[in-house]
Amino acid sequence: MKKLLRIEQIKILNYLPFQVLLGLYVLAIILGLVIYPLFDKQVPIVSLTDLFRFPDVWPFMTWITEPYNTMLALIVIMVTTNEFTNHTFKTQVIFGLGRAELLWQKLALIFILAMVATLLVTITSVLLGLSYSYKLTLNIALENSWMMLPYFLSSVAYMTFGLLFAILIKNTASAILGFIGFRTFLEPVLFLILRKYEIKWFLPMRANTRLTPLPNLIEMFEQKLDGDGEAMEASAMEILPKGLPMWANILLVLGYVALTVFISFRLMQKKKLT
Repeated sequence: MKKLLRIEQIKILNYLPFQVLLGLYVLAIILGLVIYPLFDKQVPIVSLTDLFRFPDVWPFMTWITEPYNTMLALIVIMVTTNEFTNHTFKTQVIFGLGRAELLWQKLALIFILAMVATLLVTITSVLLGLSYSYKLTLNIALENSWMMLPYFLSSVAYMTFGLLFAILIKNTASAILGFIGFRTFLEPVLFLILRKYEIKWFLPMRANTRLTPLPNLIEMFEQKLDGDGEAMEASAMEILPKGLPMWANILLVLGYVALTVFISFRLMQKKKLT
């Protein structure tokens, strides 16, 4: 594995688009520390800075940064398709690497990028929480921090889907368009078609986004009201979609990741490496 990681490191560190996209991703996360608090406009009942305090900062940050994972998927697509275009895969096979090892390189890259993404969001959440929390204890700070685990899985899922598109199509532009089209057009259309049926929650990208759902703002409003007035129910107001329970959603996405990796392995065994 160390050998595979070393080979992958040499390739990606000399690939300018990888450096640019990864730099933009890191910059977007860092800018969040400055930009998110600028939206602190007072709204009825609750201030937006409530979202930056422990423990609410964890679900808020995972929700708002989830779309950033698309950039990570694009990185994986570009790196993988570049190896088809430049015959790097074929060269590595000639020098003794197996096709399975070629895919293990990409899976190792996905794991490392997901770890980096999770670490960046964790650091951002901690800094915001420390800056805006009124009272701070270890229990309060760590409450909801488990949301980083679904976020890590979400990052992995995005990138494995990107890997599948890259291996299936092999052309950089076409693979990117295919992935973005599936993410932003095809599946949303399917969701609308199936909106009356529970199967809509089983669509792959929908299941992935539900790993980091919109924070329960209704509950925050109730806490702000301190029990005054009638309780507001999110389900009655139809603001927050129910979807699957978190544990079921995690199992579903794990299943999609496993299936995507399996298909990718099969394609790598059969496809030409050019």
